[in-house]
Amino acid sequence: MKIIIIGAGKVGLQIAQTLSRENHDITIIDKREDIREDIDSNLDIMTVIGNGANLRTLEEAGIKGTDMLIAVARNDEINMIACMVAKQFNVASTVARVRNSEYEYMYNGFLLKEKLGIDYVINPDRATAEEIMRLLETPSNVCEAQDFADGKISLFGLKIKENGPFANKKIRDINFSCRTLVVAIFRDNNLLIPTGDYEIKTGDQVYLLTEKGDYSDLELLCNKKNDLLQNVIIFGGSNIGIQIAYLLNKIGIKTKLIEIDKQKCERISELLPHTLVINGDGTDIELLKEESIEETGGFVAVTGYDEENLLVSLLAQCLGAKKVVAKISKANYIPILEKIGIDAVVSPHLTTVSSILRFLNHGKLISLALLKEGELEVIELVAQKNSKINNRPLKLIDFPDNTIIGAIIRNDEIIIPHGEDFIMEGDKVFLFTQRTKIKKIEHFFM
Repeated sequence: MKIIIIGAGKVGLQIAQTLSRENHDITIIDKREDIREDIDSNLDIMTVIGNGANLRTLEEAGIKGTDMLIAVARNDEINMIACMVAKQFNVASTVARVRNSEYEYMYNGFLLKEKLGIDYVINPDRATAEEIMRLLETPSNVCEAQDFADGKISLFGLKIKENGPFANKKIRDINFSCRTLVVAIFRDNNLLIPTGDYEIKTGDQVYLLTEKGDYSDLELLCNKKNDLLQNVIIFGGSNIGIQIAYLLNKIGIKTKLIEIDKQKCERISELLPHTLVINGDGTDIELLKEESIEETGGFVAVTGYDEENLLVSLLAQCLGAKKVVAKISKANYIPILEKIGIDAVVSPHLTTVSSILRFLNHGKLISLALLKEGELEVIELVAQKNSKINNRPLKLIDFPDNTIIGAIIRNDEIIIPHGEDFIMEGDKVFLFTQRTKIKKIEHFFM
């Protein structure tokens, strides 16, 4: 498939890297002259320097005959115009990153698709807010949460704490239900795709795949029943903070939002009449104590500054907040926060990439999600007629190392598989693997 990507920032490069590994013909457009050398030295793809909304630039990139255009430039207008132009050249699928939520209010979903030619709009702030909401609803040990198969199955990453009930136990000795599977373990920054003989250790980050809404095995590993979320404090009146407060208000959860800018507070108070907006410094320990941080079910740090989010998340955790989530933009900060014990870290750029990759999937070998900064990939594919993998017990299939089938969907039935299960023609299959193994996996489904 021929794909043009506009914008060589973090999101554009991550998407290009993922799709190029799947043998797609990728071209990147970016305004910056100095980007070409970096891309050419790291990726085997074509680079065009120019404005992605410019007709000549698009023609130079080969817009004629392109199957898909992904516009993730910094400028919303460029992304929207590029999609409009692409449709004039009969590009089948268009994706635009649009940060300004006002555009979505001005142009409802019908107009965006039918009149502006945008098949999928991704708003990073809203996508990040939705991911944080999923995390807030899970036990404190859970550090990642994603849904797949139209929300029918859920993936949770959770930390195994010292002296936990299953530390130093083999997976086969844990009494999971038949609807749960351990699909990956991260230990000392190394990825392990486990078998039943693997031993879970203190400090491990374990990934569980389960049916949507089934928290029983999650609570089993956490050794704690998931308390119903009742109140949340948000630090930062950013767009993400406002979106989270709005979503919390919709489901009736008491919400406080702390913002140091007085004018921002006044504007947010008008937007969120059911949220208590506090004008103050969220790094002030006395203020956090005054707002009963120790009784707070969830604390979210979403200012525009990673350092502030890091500091305040640590304070909130030390002061007794039950679940702490920090938004971090710099990828090199994420392992630090995980090591020092922050419950969960959310990266807007990885969230955006995963959302776009989910849209691009149409039953072919395309990654759905990138976990642990892209080290672990989730892919979905459909078993074709006469695929080599069909009608054989999974335990007899010699998959590449560090690969596991996490779920099979057959006629709307969800199967969390074990060794005796098998794949049939037409099944949707969700696999967890390392990026280097994808081509080998494809061989089994040919």
